[in-house]
Amino acid sequence: MRLTTRMFAAVSLMTFAVAGAPALADAGDRRPTPPQPVFDGRATLYELTENMKVAQRGGKRQQPVSRRIATSALTGVAQVGTPLCPEARFASGPLGCAVNVLGKDNVSLLTGLGTFEGDFSTVVQGDNPVDGPEAVVLRGEFQGHMNFSPAILHQIPYGTVVGKVKAGGRKTDFTGVFRLPFAGNIETEIEVAPGVKIALTLRQLFCPASPDENPNKDLYGGFDLAYLDNVDKAMTPEGKCLNIEPHELSLGAPLVRFDVDF
Repeated sequence: MRLTTRMFAAVSLMTFAVAGAPALADAGDRRPTPPQPVFDGRATLYELTENMKVAQRGGKRQQPVSRRIATSALTGVAQVGTPLCPEARFASGPLGCAVNVLGKDNVSLLTGLGTFEGDFSTVVQGDNPVDGPEAVVLRGEFQGHMNFSPAILHQIPYGTVVGKVKAGGRKTDFTGVFRLPFAGNIETEIEVAPGVKIALTLRQLFCPASPDENPNKDLYGGFDLAYLDNVDKAMTPEGKCLNIEPHELSLGAPLVRFDVDF
């Protein structure tokens, strides 16, 4: 099927991080080293800001290619026992550790493939008990490869990443899925046969297995805001959506969401 109109989606590329646990003990500390946590959990981060530009890259011997280059600030929560939150004492609440990320990406608009890198900080409550956590207890860096061809080439609102994080001299693999917000009640046309087109809403197109609109639609200006759930089954009868919840908005705008597995 071919999309003939562009969908209503925040197709913003962003950079994300996951963390390993640095060595916190003093050099003179002779206490036994505690066992390393099992890195099998999850983290969820949201893109709060992004600065983006499109640039032409390529030399005299090759065709210039447009690239999307961006820097982003993200925040979110990691479960205790994951590389981002290796100890329960770093948790900022029952959901786990607060994590802040600064990163940049560089993605080809021809292929949808690119790279990303940046730094992360795991934070706890600092000098203001009312606002969010800000005192840094863990730091690290990350790099990896992005695949945004679904969003850039086919207007399907997701992308994937694979990469590594480095902290405390240790590297850890991670994978992740970018879930880009879209309005499920926006209509588009698809071509089902040569010369034959039908109109569908984006929810009907991407996630027919979850047909009910977001119950918070009236709070969102009438838009049925959603993410793709099972992204590998988008545009199939098994495709499902996740309704965007009020906490997944910032200043009234839905946020790009990144779910991480270690």
